[in-house]
Amino acid sequence: MSATARELSDVQVRERIDSVPSWYHRIPIRSGIVTPGVNDSPATLALLELPADCRGLRVLDLGTRDGFFAFELERRGAEVLAVDYEPEDESGFKVAAGLLGSSVRYLWANVYDLSPGEIGTFDIVLFLGLLYHLPDPMRALSIARSLCHRRMWLESHVIDNGVLLPDGRSVSLKGVSPELQAVPLMQFYPGRTLANDPTNYWGPNLSCLQAMLRECRFTVRSSLVHGSRAIVECAVAEAQDLAYLERIARGRVGGD
Repeated sequence: MSATARELSDVQVRERIDSVPSWYHRIPIRSGIVTPGVNDSPATLALLELPADCRGLRVLDLGTRDGFFAFELERRGAEVLAVDYEPEDESGFKVAAGLLGSSVRYLWANVYDLSPGEIGTFDIVLFLGLLYHLPDPMRALSIARSLCHRRMWLESHVIDNGVLLPDGRSVSLKGVSPELQAVPLMQFYPGRTLANDPTNYWGPNLSCLQAMLRECRFTVRSSLVHGSRAIVECAVAEAQDLAYLERIARGRVGGD
């Protein structure tokens, strides 16, 4: 079992951090030592307004990457399952978990392969920085709904303040037409169109995100757009007609 940060000198802690080729999250390890992630994770955390007391709650962190949010909710008292499509030693998760002495369980899996029969259901589902990387976002949200029995927080790239034009310019939806902000729209990014990243598939606007969540049987409780990102807090809702439509959209009806 690896030593936690408490048992290591500052030099040793930094050596562990430096052993990871690339960090995404900025994770505080001890006073004055934070992992060098490109994502300002603490700033996103402040915008999410997650519960301060998570004791007794079961949390699912989808697309956990280096684990910043999983570790934070564990610190707040939750039992956390962190999921990502890469093994834990191919990101900073394993090193961070060791340094923090974390008990967060890591599951190497794709979101499309998850089911409540295998991993159960959760009080809180975190769906952060993931939706726009998925080729079938509606299916992913439907799976998230099956795993969530209380609340979900979703954070995503959105196009309200930046629709990508063919010539490479980015303009706001309002700049194109004020009416478009209220229309559920999603832009598709073929190849490496967005940020030279082939895993960027979709750019919804906030209206689209809200509509997709409602269609997948969530009630939107709050939402905001911050630059090119949006955050939506929602709660599970019961809607038998929508549940039926979800089933037939991916199955069959009729027959003897």
